Amino acid sequence: MKILLILDYGVTIMSDYETIGLYEHNIAGYEAVKKALTIDDVVAILHATGTGKTFIALQLAYDNPDKKIVYVTPYNVIIEHVKQVIEENPNLDLERDFPNLELRTYYSFVSLSEEEIKDIDCDLLILDEFHHIGAPVWGARIDTMKRSHPNMKIVGMSAYSTRERGTPYERDMVDPYGDELFSGRVVSRYDLCDAMIDGVLPKLNYKSAYIKKELLDLEGKLEQQVKKYPMTTERYNEYMKFLSDAKRRIQEAPSIPKILKRTLKPDGKYIYFCPPYSEEGVNDIETIKKQALEWFKQFVPEEDIVIYTSTSEMGEDGKKNRLAFYNDTTLNGENADNKFRIMFDINQYNEGVKAPNIGGVIMGRGTTSDIVFFEQLGRALSVRGNTKEQFDELKKCSLDTLVQMCKDKDIPIKEDSSKDELIEKLIAPVIIDLANNYAFVKDLEDNLGRRIEERRQNAFGNYEKREIGDALFDIEIENQDLFAMLSTVISRLTMLWENKYELAKAYYEHYGNLEIPVKFKTINGFVYDANGIDLGRWLVNQRRAYNGNSGGHIITEEQINLLNQIGMRWENIDKMQQWMKKYSFAKAYYEHYGKLDIPKDFKTINGYEYDENGFKLGMWIGNQRKAYNGNSSGHKITKVQIDLLNQIGMRWNNMELWMAKYNLAKAYYEHYGNSDIPVAFKTTNGFDYDENGIALGRWLIDQRRMYKGIRSSSKFTEEQINLLNQIGMRWENKERMWQWVKKYNLAKAYYEYYGNLDIPVKFKTANGYEYDKNGVALGNWISFQRKNFGNLTEEKINLLNKIGMRWDKIDKMPQWMGKYNLAKAYYEHYGNLEISARFKTINGYDYDENGVALGTWIGAQRQDFDKLTEEQINLLNKIGMRWEKIDRVQQWEEKYNLAKAYYEWHGNLDIPKEFKTINGYEFDKEGVALGEWFFRQKKSYRENNMLPERARLFANLFVDQFRDEETGKIAKL
Repeated sequence: MKILLILDYGVTIMSDYETIGLYEHNIAGYEAVKKALTIDDVVAILHATGTGKTFIALQLAYDNPDKKIVYVTPYNVIIEHVKQVIEENPNLDLERDFPNLELRTYYSFVSLSEEEIKDIDCDLLILDEFHHIGAPVWGARIDTMKRSHPNMKIVGMSAYSTRERGTPYERDMVDPYGDELFSGRVVSRYDLCDAMIDGVLPKLNYKSAYIKKELLDLEGKLEQQVKKYPMTTERYNEYMKFLSDAKRRIQEAPSIPKILKRTLKPDGKYIYFCPPYSEEGVNDIETIKKQALEWFKQFVPEEDIVIYTSTSEMGEDGKKNRLAFYNDTTLNGENADNKFRIMFDINQYNEGVKAPNIGGVIMGRGTTSDIVFFEQLGRALSVRGNTKEQFDELKKCSLDTLVQMCKDKDIPIKEDSSKDELIEKLIAPVIIDLANNYAFVKDLEDNLGRRIEERRQNAFGNYEKREIGDALFDIEIENQDLFAMLSTVISRLTMLWENKYELAKAYYEHYGNLEIPVKFKTINGFVYDANGIDLGRWLVNQRRAYNGNSGGHIITEEQINLLNQIGMRWENIDKMQQWMKKYSFAKAYYEHYGKLDIPKDFKTINGYEYDENGFKLGMWIGNQRKAYNGNSSGHKITKVQIDLLNQIGMRWNNMELWMAKYNLAKAYYEHYGNSDIPVAFKTTNGFDYDENGIALGRWLIDQRRMYKGIRSSSKFTEEQINLLNQIGMRWENKERMWQWVKKYNLAKAYYEYYGNLDIPVKFKTANGYEYDKNGVALGNWISFQRKNFGNLTEEKINLLNKIGMRWDKIDKMPQWMGKYNLAKAYYEHYGNLEISARFKTINGYDYDENGVALGTWIGAQRQDFDKLTEEQINLLNKIGMRWEKIDRVQQWEEKYNLAKAYYEWHGNLDIPKEFKTINGYEFDKEGVALGEWFFRQKKSYRENNMLPERARLFANLFVDQFRDEETGKIAKL
């Protein structure tokens, strides 16, 4: 599948999605990003964990090889994963296909000064897991990067936009009413529900258990309560009998090994998530591994169990474990396809890091964060295993065959199950939850049910990608009834339920209903108190218990009757009634102030007076506006609601605020005679720059986006369009003739100096004829003009013809010979072609930062062997070309050992630059060019360009070479 893409600078790119391997949902997200980048320089996508965001980023880099791209991730292990994805794709080569891609972590920016950040060469910044820039230091560094690179594009990717969920530091990094980097700039959303409905990710098979330790703890707590709670002898004996029965049932309860044996495959592949904060000897990772091994040995021979470990402290050892797990080998490199493979991990696999064909995850980590839970869940659901391929293959089977396959695997099914539902059950990964995160699973199931219903209602006969089944997961919770019984008895004994009921009763008597907000906390029942009882959540739990969705907690007939007396509604609360209550606040505001221009942070309990603990009326009004304009992430507003809001003066596009910014743009136009406002321009008067002013340049881009219909926070009116036309608004792409002419003049200078336009693709310049790494990419620009001939104006074509432009395909043999002669000079100087990938040169044998990338060129010849002519192959053979892939790591280690031998023999490392050797300490003209190699390593080390593990080896062995002569101190890494 190939699609033509027109970028903002007029370049046509043939996008080959099959090379990278994008699925349909990836392509949709990618196209949304490309379209948005034509008129904006900051865009974001929110795609669920496991759906392949990495592949979208790689497609972006693949389609823009001429752009310098910096790809930032939270962890080094994600960088490993990105490289692994490229390496495993037979169509790709990191050096050939991504020549300008730099992978680095957010942390790598921390130690950089503003000047060093400014010096980073970057046309496109990709921020993976971008919610991390909510961290103060990381966010400040990325802000510096953005500020110092005004022409840089930024693309953000994440599954979740919120940082530090449930804490005082919580931040929504895409809040459309906020001032975050990606505020209002999400162009593609694809969550877990979307993926499950489309069949991209399977529905899950969830198994949890209240294990013996939990049951015994609960039983012990109950026993303590019985002994200290005053009661009659008869009542005491009744409780003690219950305790005796409970202890017996606990001893008979299925153990964890039995649950695992029934669920896990002896040749399966799983991840065990361990707690991030542990107590040594209790729940630290080594203790957990030891205990788990005993469990696994009860159904898998020990010799067939392969254990891997990955924590942030393990460094290279952790990397070795991750690679082995990824490739299904033991740590010794032996094949482990048919063995039981289990990775013990804390945080390394939460974000961005994937391993193919995971059969499930074991959650040994309880969490209050839905983000952490679903990140862990995503490791089992990932589309980049063989989930989609399995689904497509099973789709070919008949319904009867699928039914029999489910019976063979002891999978419970319904009589009227569709093919898709049966297939999902067959391929569903298993989630074994040992930390009782059940509430998150139930929430996901509820959300999926609502989304499926919305999809059905909105289909209007349109073709669906697949048959939509039900939203139910396979949920199995061992010992649920016993846990519920113990919990209920304790609840009764401690009067907790009755206490909360009295608070609910007080709320009812005060407000006349039980429509309690979910986050409502109180001490007296009707006044909000952040330190009070979580009454809203308690009421939700009662409703869930009544409907059988409580995860084990039960509600008695007596409790149901008591709640009925205070107006309890057991069905889902009528949302219109909730909406009307909030509308009444807005109406009170309107009647008091005569308008609805409500500040975003306005809270109230009566509609017109601010109250810190009140309802967020300003936020609610904003959400109604977003829903009206189709930017509410699924929330809808009905015609009735629109009419009601119109009656109290609702302005759907906040015209007053819009006019204030328009008047600034008008002032700019009247002052400068145009509306070509720089993107970073801020102002308070319209024509003078003010750092603390309105971001007028950004606002103008938003107007263009609204006009184009790419993304908007409000609908555009004809009146607004006419007003902008009056001040010279240009609705087309940002490419302007003066920008083109500026680059043309550089090309003209090159022509006048050299007499031709045979400009190297990577040539950059500030004056047209001298190379400048910080200059305009003139070589790329000329190449773009040639490719884009059909879209150029006649005026541009004539101007280029005047300076000798060649529109036909240039004969590349002279260019090839130029680079070949450099390679030949290298060979004649060093006796081999073992050229580092980063080696650049002007004369062939001396490194020069501004020279030809000879190492990359040699690698490209090896990759393009089938495309070379016989003449080219013979010429390269004459200078010792090795066509097989060279093991760079082994080469480096071999030369390192030769240097070590030299040091041990001579007692120093004063290796002459022309020194060659076979054994390390004796000169041999046929040997390895050790002197030249060592010279390059020292340079690389001092410039901090050496890989960390190599740098450590280098410094440890050669400390005397790097000792400061004045202080005697050794240079630090």
